[in-house]
Amino acid sequence: MIDKLKKIPFFLVLVFYFGYLGFEYYNFNYAPDGAVEQHRAAMATAQNEIESLKKKLSEGKKFMQALDLKRAEIQAQVKKLSEYQGALSEAPDVASLIKVLLTEAKKLEMKVDRIEPGKKTQKEYYLEQEFKLEVRGSYQQLILFAARVAQLQRILRIEAYGMKLSPTSLSPRATTVAATLSVRAYQYTMGKEDQIGKGVSSK
Repeated sequence: MIDKLKKIPFFLVLVFYFGYLGFEYYNFNYAPDGAVEQHRAAMATAQNEIESLKKKLSEGKKFMQALDLKRAEIQAQVKKLSEYQGALSEAPDVASLIKVLLTEAKKLEMKVDRIEPGKKTQKEYYLEQEFKLEVRGSYQQLILFAARVAQLQRILRIEAYGMKLSPTSLSPRATTVAATLSVRAYQYTMGKEDQIGKGVSSK
């Protein structure tokens, strides 16, 4: 057997040897199941995963930016609501409000013949407390009284639903008018939105 192998030309042996090397080189570098192609496929898969993660990260950043913007908008609304709550008395003091109305009338030298609390009306977000006043004064005094009450720190609404000439005059220089006024004060009542707002603002 060895003698037969010795008879094979050396050139032919080299041809087979280099052919084998070429076949192995091809399998390693270009065959679908070769090591290089498998490595390239793994790299391509990893690159795709990286790009997908980058895209998700970018979308996540945009979502967080939008979330922060929306949170800022809600906090601004909560702040505005708190300012409104400050203007709406959360515990209206009837005696205190009567005193305020009497003080304003006295400053304008008006005569208050009668003042009394009226009905309370519950609304969706607030409680409305009415006061009825019977006053006497000039047209100018009534207008100034309404303006002063409207400009108070508390939210008050004033309406005149009865007005006539007074049989007794308070001043010889102006016509005295007897008017029945309705003044409404507002008490804020807590709602579900307040709890939501507090949860957002505390974050």
